[in-house]
Amino acid sequence: MILTAFLLVCVYGMKLMPIRKFNNDYLSRDTTTAIKGIFVFLVFVCHFSQYYTFGAEPGQQFYWFRHNSGQLVVTMFLFYSGYGIFESIKKKGSDYVKQFPKNRILKTLIHLDVAVLIYLALNMILGISFKKSDILLSFIGWSSIGNSNWFMFAILAQYIIVFIAFMIFRKHKLPALITVTVLSVAYMFVMMKYKQSYWYNTALCLPLGMWYSYFKSGLEKAIMKNNFTYIVFFVIFASMYAYSHKHSDDLIYYEIWMLSFCVLVVMLSMKVNVCNKVLMWLGNHVFSIYILQRIPMIILTKNHIHIGSVSFTFVACFAATAVLAEVFDLITGAADKKLFAPKNEKKKEEKEAVTA
Repeated sequence: MILTAFLLVCVYGMKLMPIRKFNNDYLSRDTTTAIKGIFVFLVFVCHFSQYYTFGAEPGQQFYWFRHNSGQLVVTMFLFYSGYGIFESIKKKGSDYVKQFPKNRILKTLIHLDVAVLIYLALNMILGISFKKSDILLSFIGWSSIGNSNWFMFAILAQYIIVFIAFMIFRKHKLPALITVTVLSVAYMFVMMKYKQSYWYNTALCLPLGMWYSYFKSGLEKAIMKNNFTYIVFFVIFASMYAYSHKHSDDLIYYEIWMLSFCVLVVMLSMKVNVCNKVLMWLGNHVFSIYILQRIPMIILTKNHIHIGSVSFTFVACFAATAVLAEVFDLITGAADKKLFAPKNEKKKEEKEAVTA
């Protein structure tokens, strides 16, 4: 019922492109934000299932989805992040790269640490204890004190990789991209020794987004030339997706599965526009929904509270998460303007405040 209801939300306002036309805004901010909104909701559903068990029939539908989706629900976050980073580098050059540690790495880390402090306070109230080492390491995402953490560690690590690569090669984009890819593979091999596979098996999705940006013009000319070429490319990647999924126990095939899925989502967005206000709201609050969603789940399960059926409990948890996300983003957004806004914008705001 939950997935069916959300499917209806996704379909609302959907626009199909005419047969011979393509959606030229398929990688616009609005489109990618809406698509990220879809996937952050699916992440919420997956995490909710770790605390509550769905009933027989809806449970079968959900667990079929869970079994066949794997890590697919987070791939587009990484792909769009890589794409956005490289697009910014193309437009702003070395100035963007120089500000990357502050505007990307430090900003993300601070947001994570604020959330960790919230979980720390919650654990104290609920009487939940963790090792001191786990508490300290949770501030970089290596450990968890109840919060989701692996994705945060992974994205911070890959941000650092991007910064290193583009600081070494600066204006030489191709060798920088190759370096990002090689270091991402190296990251995977290192993480194999310490963590479970989900910590590293989506790592190549971020470089893929950057490569797509690098070859964007040529790819669009080939794929969007006409309907025939579009169908040919779609069939190729759909076949890669289907075949690799059957053999996804092997890491190489798993990577092909992940990467081909990213390409298929991008290709679908060339023909279908799913943007609406609900998805936009979800997409604009991706981080806060992702990092705070476990709070109501922890509170309810710790106190053995059940709000009617599992579906009602799900709605309650999601509503609570939505409120937390709004408040969190309101506070961190105000802080970001003070800490990370460009100097010229700060001066403009100060001038306007004086003359007002």
